[in-house]
Amino acid sequence: MHLPFSILLVARLLFASYFIAMGMSHLLNFREHSALLKRKGVPLPRAATVLTVVMMVTGGLFVIFDWHSWIGSALLFGIIFPAPFFLHRFWRETDSYLRLSEFAHMLKDLSLAGAAILLLSWL
Repeated sequence: MHLPFSILLVARLLFASYFIAMGMSHLLNFREHSALLKRKGVPLPRAATVLTVVMMVTGGLFVIFDWHSWIGSALLFGIIFPAPFFLHRFWRETDSYLRLSEFAHMLKDLSLAGAAILLLSWL
């Protein structure tokens, strides 16, 4: 099935804008994000923050501009799939609201990882 260019552009914009916005947020709040990663037990939190920014922004731009989209999709999958297992361990939370919030973030990240795989399969 072939979709019109305008629909594909909107789909790419909707998908990739999340990653670009989050990557820029991590960059603008570098110290805070690195501290969060450290609290969550992520190894080399400053390097992980830099890697996150590069992968999210680069991958998002590649997808939006449909330039080496398979690389962009792979970068986005590579950053979003492992995230829930390091950051959103809802089973460790004792507060019911925090548990629900972490669970929702985990599902969101896994859903976005699935979307990145779908994008890879359509290229």
